[in-house]
Amino acid sequence: MTLLMITWTDVFEATGAFFYWIFKCMRVLAQSPNMIMGGLIVFLLAYWCVKIVQQNKRAAENGTYK
Repeated sequence: MTLLMITWTDVFEATGAFFYWIFKCMRVLAQSPNMIMGGLIVFLLAYWCVKIVQQNKRAAENGTYK
C-alpha cells in the first residue's frame, strides 16, 4: 500500500508555481484579456438595455406598465 502524503508546503509551492506560469502567459497576452473582457461587458450591457426597452414597450402595449 502506497501512502500519498501532501504537506501544506507542497500545496503552497504548487500554488506559487501555478501563478508564476499564469503571469508568464499574461505577459505574452499583454492587454488582450482586458480588451476582451471590456468588450464583453459593453456588449452584455447594450443587450440588457435593448431588452429593457423591449419589455417596457410590450408592457405599455398591454397596459401593464406602471
